[in-house]
Amino acid sequence: MKSNKMLLLLSIVWMLMACENPMTLETVVHEDGSLDKTITFEKADSVVGIRNIFGIDSMKGWAVTVISLPAEQGKVGGNSKSQYKIQFRKSFSSVDLLNKDLDTPADTLFHIHATLEKKFRWFYTYLKYTEVYRPVNRFKKLSPDDYLNQEDRQFIGRLPAEGMAISKADSLYLQLLNVKIGENFANMAIFNEEYDVLTGLVQRSNLDKKWLDTLAKKKEFIYNHINDMKGEPDFALMMADSLRIPLDRKHSAADAKELSKELNSRVSFMGFANDGKYVNRIQMPWNLVKTNADSISGNTVVWRPLVTKFLFQDYTMYAEARRLNVWTLVVSGVVIVLTFFVWRRKRT
Repeated sequence: MKSNKMLLLLSIVWMLMACENPMTLETVVHEDGSLDKTITFEKADSVVGIRNIFGIDSMKGWAVTVISLPAEQGKVGGNSKSQYKIQFRKSFSSVDLLNKDLDTPADTLFHIHATLEKKFRWFYTYLKYTEVYRPVNRFKKLSPDDYLNQEDRQFIGRLPAEGMAISKADSLYLQLLNVKIGENFANMAIFNEEYDVLTGLVQRSNLDKKWLDTLAKKKEFIYNHINDMKGEPDFALMMADSLRIPLDRKHSAADAKELSKELNSRVSFMGFANDGKYVNRIQMPWNLVKTNADSISGNTVVWRPLVTKFLFQDYTMYAEARRLNVWTLVVSGVVIVLTFFVWRRKRT
C-alpha cells in the first residue's frame, strides 16, 4: 500500500514537472518607444495558429508563419501526429497597444503587461522596459493563500531559471511544493467548482431539496473522485449518475454543458500554461545598465522561468539601458570653458 502511494506521488510530480509546450517570446524595444513582438510555439498542433493561450491570430494583425516539423509517433493506433512550429509577429507603436493585445481580462488567456519608461538625466537618457507575466491560476473558489505560506512564496521567488542547477534540498522542497499545488490545492479547487455545477444541475431540474442534502452528505465521496477524473468535462453528470440522482438525462446534459463550459475552458487553459516551457528575450536599443535577467548577451537579455514562478503571483522581468547625450557634453564643455574665461578675466 505504501509503495503504491509512493508511485502515485512520483507520477504526479513527474507530470507536474514535464514540459510539453515550449514557447519563445521575443521583444525588440526601439528608442522611439515602438516595439516588435514575436511569439513562437516551438512545437504545437495546427489549431494553435487560430486559437491559442495568447488569443492572437492573423485576424488581429499578427503575421503568422507555420513550419511543419517531423512527425512524432502518435499514441493511438501507431498513427503519426503532425506538429508545427508556429510563429506570430507584430509591431506596435506603443506599449499601450501591445497591452491591448496581450493583457486582456479574459480568464482563458495568458496575460502579459508591459511598461516602458524613458527618463532624461542630463548626461544620459535611460529607457526601462518591463514585462509582467500575470498569474495563470484561474480557480475562483479557493485562495492559494490557504495552501501556500510565506516560506513557500519566498522559495518560489528564489527559484533559478529552467535548466539551472538546484540543490538536493531545494529539489526535494520543489517536488513537495508541486504536490501541494498539483494535488492538494488543485483537487480542492476543482472540487469546489464541480460541486457548484452539481448543485446547479439539481436546482435546474426542480428536484426535491433532499438531493441537495445528498450532495452535502456525499462531499467526501465526490472529492475522492477528483484526482482520478481531473479534467473530465462530464464530471458532474458522472457523479450525479453515481449518486443515483434522478436527473432528466436529455435536459441535464445540456445544462451540464452550459454550467461547465466556463470551468472547462479555464482548466484547459491552466493545463496548457502549466505544461509550458518559457523563454523570454528582450533586446534593448542602448547599452544595458540594469536587469534581473537569467543571462545577458550584448544588449539582449533572456529569462527561462519555471511556470511555478507565475502560477499564483506576478513575475516581473525588466531591462534598463542608457544612451550618452552627446549634446549635453557639448553644452557642459562650453559652459566650463566660458566659466573658465570669466574667472580668468576677473582675476586679471
